[in-house]
Amino acid sequence: MTPSPTLAALLALGSALGFAFSTSFQHLAAGRVHLTVTHPLLVLLQLLRSPRWLAGSTIGLMAWLLHAVALNLGTLSLVQPIILLGVVLAVVVRSSLDRRWPSRNELVGVTVTIVSLIAVVSVADTSHEGATAPTSWMLAVAGTGVVIALVVTRLANELPRRGMAAFVLGMTAGMLFGITACLMKVVGESISVHGVPGFLGTWSPWVLLSCAFLAMSLNQRAYQLSRLSHSMPVLNVTSVLLSIVLGSVLFQESLPTSPGTLALQAVGLVGIAWGLYRIADAGHRAPVA
Repeated sequence: MTPSPTLAALLALGSALGFAFSTSFQHLAAGRVHLTVTHPLLVLLQLLRSPRWLAGSTIGLMAWLLHAVALNLGTLSLVQPIILLGVVLAVVVRSSLDRRWPSRNELVGVTVTIVSLIAVVSVADTSHEGATAPTSWMLAVAGTGVVIALVVTRLANELPRRGMAAFVLGMTAGMLFGITACLMKVVGESISVHGVPGFLGTWSPWVLLSCAFLAMSLNQRAYQLSRLSHSMPVLNVTSVLLSIVLGSVLFQESLPTSPGTLALQAVGLVGIAWGLYRIADAGHRAPVA
């Protein structure tokens, strides 16, 4: 596809809104799965019978498609921070579902996060078309992510606190989603070269589906264990940071180099972390769904 930063940004914004609705619906449903069900895949199988979870997943699939197109029109460093707006928009969506106004802490967190995201996106590489990621490197990154995720799945059940387990699972799912974003770019390139039928004979769609399915399973397990605030913020921050780094390493996207742009991005990232902390802190005081 011909690069189009403006269209990529608009599609990413639509995707973020979809993810906000999807995440809120899925968390409400996952919180009702009995805690005696501990394996992520079994949690996912139970959720397949929940109409609310299925509705959230349908919206999530539409958001994922918008995300995929955005990634193939723009750079990872532009699209991924905008996708992070899903966390912010989820505050409004969840408040609406709970029939309450967002708290002062939530509103402060939302404001700081949005301003900080604007700062990060303003110094993102938007014009670089990128390079094709080396297959061996991409497979090595995906394989490493899967191994880490499988190890964390076993260790999370041994952690003494449910909130801590949800945090670790959320971070690991975020790592996989960051890898998945890179794989989505690879799949887009494969479709442009081999066509829609031909790309199914390549390795990329199957590795993408494997990583995405594992990430979703870990994410649902985290939702089941504890509050949305324990896993969703760290999931999204990890996903964004890793995808930006991988975009530079695998696709040769430019990172800020001047002292001014580096400082602005650093301040923006700190602001995002603080804003999400305020959102998470506000959510921590709410009852578990």
